[in-house]
Amino acid sequence: MKSFTKTLAVLATGVAFAASAQAGSLSDEAEAAVLEALMDEYHAAAVYAALIDEYGPNTAFSNILAAEKKHSDALIRLLAKHDVAIPTNPWLDGTRALEPLPATLAEAYAAGVVGEITNMALYERELLPAVADYPDVTRVFNNLMAASQTRHLPTFESCAAGDCGGGRAERSAGSQVGSSPKVASSARERAGVGKGAGPNAKRDGKGKGRKAKEQKGKAGGRGKS
Repeated sequence: MKSFTKTLAVLATGVAFAASAQAGSLSDEAEAAVLEALMDEYHAAAVYAALIDEYGPNTAFSNILAAEKKHSDALIRLLAKHDVAIPTNPWLDGTRALEPLPATLAEAYAAGVVGEITNMALYERELLPAVADYPDVTRVFNNLMAASQTRHLPTFESCAAGDCGGGRAERSAGSQVGSSPKVASSARERAGVGKGAGPNAKRDGKGKGRKAKEQKGKAGGRGKS
């Protein structure tokens, strides 16, 4: 009986320790990764809001802006769970200025293609490896990367090819970009998406992450100034 009681006590201690580790503070590297992901979402939301102001609400940016808000909320919940101070959006509170918007709606969609591809590379090569010891953060990061891959990227690719499924203005603007498959292919090659990177990839320096962010280009993508 004493042995059984001792076993239960050990198990309970292990469960309590695991729960504490899950809800406790993040490592500096993991915290920085979550904050960088949130800043990426904040910037994208500010850009899409500016593009909606510029080109009107009947564009693909309206739906994607709503999705970005949900993504930001998921990251904010992670920060709160791990007792990390939640920053405001510096592109909305006037702390940081947005870079100039693309000159046309077509250019904005093309930049969106490049931005989503580069965003996926950032998660694969830098952010996911940084949080490998945190299953809850890894799950959220994978969900955000999947949203870029399966929802946002196809939307921007279709719009850049002139088929937003939305309105004549969108299709007309999108038709100005006749080489969107080449744009996407080139962006994938530069970003290195799908070349063995992922949650278990080794962190071979921060240069790749910085290079990926530098490739995001104009404000139509997700790059930060």
